[in-house]
Amino acid sequence: MYRFLFAVVFVWVPVSFMSLVAVGQVEESQPADAGEPTVGETIKGEWVLYRETPNGKYMTIKVHRGDHTVVTTYDPNKHPIQSHRSEYRIDTSGAVPVFRYRNKVVLVGPNAGAKDERESAYIFRIDGDRFYEVHGMLPDDKGKPSLMIWQRLKDNPIPKDEA
Repeated sequence: MYRFLFAVVFVWVPVSFMSLVAVGQVEESQPADAGEPTVGETIKGEWVLYRETPNGKYMTIKVHRGDHTVVTTYDPNKHPIQSHRSEYRIDTSGAVPVFRYRNKVVLVGPNAGAKDERESAYIFRIDGDRFYEVHGMLPDDKGKPSLMIWQRLKDNPIPKDEA
């Protein structure tokens, strides 16, 4: 009798609870209602990251459109110094969304024209107008983790014909 009670309280109840928690986590990755945007829709648009250096403030703009991304870094005078384009997809099959990109082509910079077909990936989270990009946390990643925090770009300071 006590074995049965022990099994119910200490094995069956926790396992059942964990199953419910797992189901809840899967459901959380899905939109709560038809009007709420998916992670893939939320990521679209323009994002900006600033970096202060002894030479001035550098700006990187990342644009997610359709199935591709263009990332361009500008010097303090707002001239493009590096840019690349890649295809991407959002993987929401796990506990956290994963941004996967491949077929990178360098558009501007010393390696313009270079291509890299390999897939790379990182985990991310969007919270309001912030995009948290975390590298080095996936099982096959090497090196130390790094975090970049992008802001949604409301007013692009680069003229559209240059962006």
